[in-house]
Amino acid sequence: PNFLNFKVRPCKLKINYNPEKVNFEALRDGSIVELVNLSPLNDMLITLQSANMKNKLGFGDVFAALASSWIQDISSTQLHKFVTSCSPFQPMTSIGSGAIDMVILPWDAIQNGDNIVHSIKVGLKSLTGSVIYEALNVTAKLTGLASRQLSNLVSSQQRSASLVLPSRPPVMPRNLTETADHAIDSIAKGFETAGYKIIIIPYREYQRKGVSRAAESIVRGIPVAILAPIGGASEALSYTLLGARNQVRPDIRKEEEASQRELHHGL
Repeated sequence: PNFLNFKVRPCKLKINYNPEKVNFEALRDGSIVELVNLSPLNDMLITLQSANMKNKLGFGDVFAALASSWIQDISSTQLHKFVTSCSPFQPMTSIGSGAIDMVILPWDAIQNGDNIVHSIKVGLKSLTGSVIYEALNVTAKLTGLASRQLSNLVSSQQRSASLVLPSRPPVMPRNLTETADHAIDSIAKGFETAGYKIIIIPYREYQRKGVSRAAESIVRGIPVAILAPIGGASEALSYTLLGARNQVRPDIRKEEEASQRELHHGL
């Protein structure tokens, strides 16, 4: 079809992106697109500007012109968001926003003759909320990463003592109370794996080949006996902190649940 006039209203996109790998050769050749693969992007909000195209032949022509317009606008006016939304800087950006409220709100109150004390309280609440949320969010992610790495490390020590942590419930925890079952199961699994490695296996070795082989088995099992409980405890802590984060910011939990539902429906 021939489009004499094709209009698109402005809209916003919220992006969460985990890169698989970076093409450094393309990056050296000047490919700006590869910059997004350097670090995960968390809750990046991009505004797609309105567009008005005329005399376009077919949907391919329309979408190509639309994509070109949006990429040009993002590159020239919103490129900084790729930095402020990447994992190393996103917490500082969020806390910085709360800190700005501490200054802007009282200043606006002075200019408008409003209650300064109330404005200071609101600004302090905003800053405190940002700090607490980011502390819980970052710590939950780091401990979750630690638990996965420790689980892989334990599994690499010996297949018979692999640490398979319990799967997380399909529904996000809304508060600390809802994290208890999974946290307890994770800790129990860690100690179960450790016990199997330094008690069950040595006992079997003792029955089969005597004390010396049992002692050797215990020595070989010491790394797993140390790492497995730590891995289970890390997963328990990560999930507990996730529940605490969701209790502090239920709006974030609802957004993530909505994104997961849309993803599952899309699949």
